[in-house]
Amino acid sequence: MKSPLVFRTPLISMLLLLLFWAQPSLSPAAEQSGAVEVEQVQVGFGGIYKVGRWVPVTLKVTTKEATSLQFTVTALSPDGNPTEVPSQAFECPQPGEYQLRSLFKAGLLDCPLRIRLKEAKSQAVLQEFAYTPRSAQNQFAGMGIKQSVELWATIGEVAGYDTIPETELETLDPNLDQYSVQISDQALLPEDAYGYDTLDTLIVDSDYNVDGVKNRAIRDWVASGGHLVICVGTDQEAYQQSDFAKWIPVKILGTSRVRELSSLELYATVRSRIRGVATASRIQIDAGEVLATSLDGPLLVRVPFGLGVVTFLALDLNTSPLSGWDGLENLCPKLALRGNQVTATRSKNAELGKRISQTGISELETQMFHSQQNFLGVKRASHWWVMGLILVYLLIIGPLDYLVVHRILKKPHITWFTFPTMVLLAAGWGVLTAQQNNGSQLHSTQLNLTDYDATTGQLRGRFYLNLYSPETRRYQVQVMSQIPTTTAQSDKFPTHLCWNGLPETTFAGMYRSAEGTITGPTYAFTPDSTEIKNLPLLKWGTKSLLGDWSQQQPELLTSNLTGNSLGQLSGDLTQHFSGPLKDWVLAYGNRIYLPLVNPEQLEDSYIPADQVWDINGPLVESRNIKGYLTGSVSRRIAARGANAGNVVTEQTEYDAFSKNAYQILKILTFHESSGGFGYTGLSNIAAEQLDLTEQLRLGRAVLFSRLDQPLSQVKLDDTELPQDQQDTYLRVVIPVKRSREIQYELPSLDEKENKEKEELPQQQDTPTGSDQE
Repeated sequence: MKSPLVFRTPLISMLLLLLFWAQPSLSPAAEQSGAVEVEQVQVGFGGIYKVGRWVPVTLKVTTKEATSLQFTVTALSPDGNPTEVPSQAFECPQPGEYQLRSLFKAGLLDCPLRIRLKEAKSQAVLQEFAYTPRSAQNQFAGMGIKQSVELWATIGEVAGYDTIPETELETLDPNLDQYSVQISDQALLPEDAYGYDTLDTLIVDSDYNVDGVKNRAIRDWVASGGHLVICVGTDQEAYQQSDFAKWIPVKILGTSRVRELSSLELYATVRSRIRGVATASRIQIDAGEVLATSLDGPLLVRVPFGLGVVTFLALDLNTSPLSGWDGLENLCPKLALRGNQVTATRSKNAELGKRISQTGISELETQMFHSQQNFLGVKRASHWWVMGLILVYLLIIGPLDYLVVHRILKKPHITWFTFPTMVLLAAGWGVLTAQQNNGSQLHSTQLNLTDYDATTGQLRGRFYLNLYSPETRRYQVQVMSQIPTTTAQSDKFPTHLCWNGLPETTFAGMYRSAEGTITGPTYAFTPDSTEIKNLPLLKWGTKSLLGDWSQQQPELLTSNLTGNSLGQLSGDLTQHFSGPLKDWVLAYGNRIYLPLVNPEQLEDSYIPADQVWDINGPLVESRNIKGYLTGSVSRRIAARGANAGNVVTEQTEYDAFSKNAYQILKILTFHESSGGFGYTGLSNIAAEQLDLTEQLRLGRAVLFSRLDQPLSQVKLDDTELPQDQQDTYLRVVIPVKRSREIQYELPSLDEKENKEKEELPQQQDTPTGSDQE
């Protein structure tokens, strides 16, 4: 039977009203959009980008008259809320072609995207472009991938890298371990370091003429943790005249003709011989590691720059004999990978971690996320306690009520009174308990992680902010940060701010598909992403945000450290940070140095500010780094009938449920040194750039410590949040002069001097796997 028209008409009216509001707000200016033509829309690199990373967007437009343009990118956050990121306003003073650039983050796999081109002053929508996964109506290419998948980009065509054309994205297998794309037009290169955040590696061969602004962006990206592969063989002159040669720490001393390339064949792990004579650059490095060499010097080196890495090949991949070598397909992936694991192994570990994990924690970044979810004043019951209360409640209103009313009182009719009474009492108790446990105040947790490279003066900051709201409302959020220095009170600067997502497939994770996600309330960012507008929070709900910043500040730490191949360090350093460094550990090679702590004299274990501090002081001990991180203990077990027993080494099991930020960050800093996935059972792919083990392999020391100074100020609406609960951790990468000498102190011939030394606490050098580990 059909519904009467009187019932159908309001429904139709409501649907029409919803459709009207869902349409873009096109003003009369939009009718004149013919004055602006969009020639190209480029998202990510070749249409590929990583979820949870900053992604570049470029619009190539042609204007027929003077105008001012702006565009917005709308994507979904991990919780399903649409987020709108506007670009800056671009002035087009005369007709012509212009490049409009911006950044955004996608929070879910298969995330739909929407780009709106607007007139900057009136905000009238001129044109709109949409992308929906697996749709034939898409107006630009796009594909989101997990952070565990490698994404490489080449500037121009580079032999050995099978790049993916943008036109093939729709038919591309989404389950590959790595993707390579080609940047054929340098105009599409990002002009901001954050634009390369979605890349793992950038490869340059022969095409060195990247202009100053884009080259500076690449430099800043590498200094903040990126990876650049550059190949220079015959075309040295073009390289020497480029901006790359001004900052890459590899010296070119000329060219040489190389016949023996077996070292490169060995590095590529292939049996195919490189036949022919190659023209190679004669290179020299002051720090780093040599991966392949010849009789005339190094051929392939990996050197540190800031907090990142540059891989330098002294040959051209595009010229003979490498261009026709069968082993090139093995060499090129090894050049692009910066870690020791191959791509397939990294992906396998990530999937294995998710399969065996019953806790929803498969990444160190996830554990770090959960460690910041404890709010003072909020005492919520555990899930087991809630399920137990539900069971007790069911027993009371069911069997117990029946027993009392029917069997004891024998008055079944009073159930009409007892049942609603118990329901009301339980509801009232639940409301009262919820108010007491959840509180009525705004809470937050704040954590700063600051990295500093003592060679280049590069600072990289990461700020974890978690908000707990006592009411359902929207907030305006802004974060200002500062450099930790004692020389002068540094000015506060805006912090790049966005949501923080879980690299998981579980609820609220970024690796879920966007299909079926309920669209929530929209919130927006400012053009420079330094402020969030209308951030929605539910009552007693939380929101996790992540801020990051990058600055330059030279001479915050000066050092005179010398080390050898055994990990032995000597020398001193002077730090000029804003206070003493507490709870510190200093790693170099396979050794770690830490203080001997006297609870009654804690200040003696600190590294003081503005004072010379000696690494070989009496209150410093040295241990094997893996034994220290894993809590290894070795014991000798006597065997019957044998003079020597068996040595058994036991490791302390890693606690993935721990919420101790200090211990989590220490393992994250030296994750590979601790044994990586094999020890923790967790991958470290999402925060791979925060693992500084690679800096140890490149011959530098890493200092991890705690600093008692809040570096960020959160402003919520018009109120500044207190900083007394803010924790700050500082990590410093320190250059070390290499010595081939093994440092042993010989006894003095002066008996008085020897006696005085025996009375002092001696530095302990505990062997690997000893009982004291």
